[in-house]
Amino acid sequence: MADQGVDGKIAISRVKTGAGCLLVAAVLGAVGCASSEKSLGYELVAVSAAGGVIRAVEAFQLREGTWAWQITLGDDVGQSIERSRERTDEYDAAWVETEDNGRREYWAHDDDGNLVLTAVVEPADRAITFFKPPMIIVYAELAPDGPREQKVNMRVMDLARPKRMKHHGVATRTVQYMDDQLIRTPLGTMPAKRIEITFRADLGLARAENATTLLVYPPFGVVVERREDRVIFMGLPLRHRDQTLVLRRMPKDGGEQPVEEVLRWRERDQIRQLKEPDRRHIPDTSRFGDAESAELGRSQPE
Repeated sequence: MADQGVDGKIAISRVKTGAGCLLVAAVLGAVGCASSEKSLGYELVAVSAAGGVIRAVEAFQLREGTWAWQITLGDDVGQSIERSRERTDEYDAAWVETEDNGRREYWAHDDDGNLVLTAVVEPADRAITFFKPPMIIVYAELAPDGPREQKVNMRVMDLARPKRMKHHGVATRTVQYMDDQLIRTPLGTMPAKRIEITFRADLGLARAENATTLLVYPPFGVVVERREDRVIFMGLPLRHRDQTLVLRRMPKDGGEQPVEEVLRWRERDQIRQLKEPDRRHIPDTSRFGDAESAELGRSQPE
């Protein structure tokens, strides 16, 4: 439910956290096409080596509310997607994220503090997918020390007849913190951390593949995502999807505000923080150089 159209540039690619874009439940229905940087619709201002770690609480904020995204490139360009999060006790999960098309992902934390996916419901495909062990969406801490891989068993069940198995097999998911980027989006210029995710599920006659890029700006979480999904059945392409999504609205303090307004609020907060010795909430742009740092200051909404 975007407030206005987005004609700007953003960079990202993703497997919805590696979770959302599974779309294997449809075998399930999904897709993928590689695109050039220009066609992705984003502008990369500067790149630096990855610094520090990405924490699960930064990449996915677990609080109730609705996040609104706009598809700025690819299939269904111009349309909006809403994702609402709320608490649940279904499918051994603590949280559920529901898209406006009815698709639901069930999340929980494991004993190591990782955010994991326990189940995915795909009403359009009349399927529900279970993972054993639960699939890690976001590690408690993700350092730039190479890819992290997990293999899980998958069962795709009939949503109307839960005891009927439609597909089963093994899924492999890799996650890697690649670098830090200064990106220019319709919201302004901001420092972001790039995460690359790949997903592949071998389900007998069917194979589901997903490639996702997430750009994470810690105060907000994921601000841009690009997802490329593909389903192959008996060796032939069945379906594919290629989309870039940009965050337009997020919940804050019990209400929902456009990201532009939250950015203005964040900037005022940072100005106040300058008077204090603790500057933890101020984005560190020193690694990008003076020119890019100056541009960051100019490009934030007033």
